[in-house]
Amino acid sequence: MTGKAGEFAHAPIGASIVYRHPERGNRTSLILGTIRYAELWQKKKDPSEPWVPTGNVFTAHWLGDTLLYPWKEHLFLLDGYDALTDAEIKEHILPHAKRFGQSDETADVSFAYPPASWKIIDIGKFRVGDATGQGLRLQSGATGRFVHAQGNTGYEGRVLVVEDYQEGSGGQDTVWLGWRIAWDDLVKVG
Repeated sequence: MTGKAGEFAHAPIGASIVYRHPERGNRTSLILGTIRYAELWQKKKDPSEPWVPTGNVFTAHWLGDTLLYPWKEHLFLLDGYDALTDAEIKEHILPHAKRFGQSDETADVSFAYPPASWKIIDIGKFRVGDATGQGLRLQSGATGRFVHAQGNTGYEGRVLVVEDYQEGSGGQDTVWLGWRIAWDDLVKVG
C-alpha cells in the first residue's frame, strides 16, 4: 500500500492526522487507537461453510470522537455512533441486509434509520485482527457482521455503518453515522 492510504495504514498511535470534515473544515486529531479489520468470506454460501479471511485487512483509527475507517475504495469519517441491541438490529437492519445478500449484493435495497433513508452498498463479515490504544469498544479477535449504506436523497455523501458482533466475541453492537470522504481529504498523516 502506497501514498496516503499507506501512510494512513502505518500511522502509529500518537501520530496526528489532519483531515477535511465536510461541514467543519480542517480538523487535527491524534490517533488514540487503531483497529485492523480482516474481511471474511465463505467459499460457498452454506450455513456449515466456515468463514475464512480474504487476505484484505483494513486499518481504522480512533481519534477520540471520530473513527476514520477505509473500506475498499471508500474512506468513511464516522463522527457519530449509538450502541444497538440485537433486537434493534433484528427489527431495523437485518431484514434489509438479508434481502441485499439474497440478491448476491446487486439489489437496490433502502431502509429508514434516523435521521435519513439509506441505500445498502455492502454487507459481510469481519474479524478484528488487532485493536490497540484507548477508547475502543471492541477487542482483538471480535467477530461480527457489517452493513455499509450511503445516504439517499438529501443525505448524499453521508454514510451509515452497522457493526453487529457475535454474542460474546468482544465488541459492542454499534451504528455509526458520518461521511464518505476522499483520500485527498486527508491533508496530513504523521
